[in-house]
Amino acid sequence: MGTRVLYMASTENTKSDAPPTPTKLSFFEDSLEENMAQPNASYNIPYESSLICGNAFITGAGAVMFHRKSKRVVLVIDEREAQKALGWFLPKGRRDIGETFEQTAVREGEEEGGYPCRLLPVPVPTRQPKKVVDGNTLSTEPIYMHNWAIPTKRLWPEGGMYTCFWYVCEITDEDVEKVEQERNMKNRMNSAQVHMAEANSTTGKTFIDYHELRYRSELFEYEEAKRLIAESIDSTVFGCVLQTAIELVQKLDEMEGKA
Repeated sequence: MGTRVLYMASTENTKSDAPPTPTKLSFFEDSLEENMAQPNASYNIPYESSLICGNAFITGAGAVMFHRKSKRVVLVIDEREAQKALGWFLPKGRRDIGETFEQTAVREGEEEGGYPCRLLPVPVPTRQPKKVVDGNTLSTEPIYMHNWAIPTKRLWPEGGMYTCFWYVCEITDEDVEKVEQERNMKNRMNSAQVHMAEANSTTGKTFIDYHELRYRSELFEYEEAKRLIAESIDSTVFGCVLQTAIELVQKLDEMEGKA
């Protein structure tokens, strides 16, 4: 099969005045190539191996959460005044010690996305070794790995690297109904009561980041979700992840006769 391509910036010209040479790195099979999501930014790809000590990087995971029956996807917004203008985003977060990346994606999906979810096996192209049993080509492998530099902050005075793996997840009809009922109940509570209830809820996490208490999530139809993400501060990454996830779920619907 052919490949889906992301356009990267080569480091070969870094010692000259010439601009970086566009380089194609193959990631995805040609069944998705026609409508591929191409990032609008260049990425610096190292051509030599890197060895980074444990206190210089963070790993995490994100979830693209689908309610397949209604063909909707979860987006999140931070309702703090200073953050709201940054727009809608996909739930993601740091991996807790001892967690797998898959567990992190599911947990962050519930904590930030507001809905219980589970990994959804999709026909994701991957270079991981696999055994195809009975023609099954579905897996819950990550659809993207995103690396970016951690800016210098109080907690990380020397900066570092953040690596996030993105997974496709689904929400059941029962969970959608349950969450909507809970939200109706919260509408009859004042904001302080809501925040207290959320902070005291048992999520399996030893703490809740204070800013997560101001997150609001909604289910959007695919085209509306893509429009909102396109207007966000990080539209390049979120847009690419969302577009690919939608294509994979639509392909799964076709395979199961649900399109």
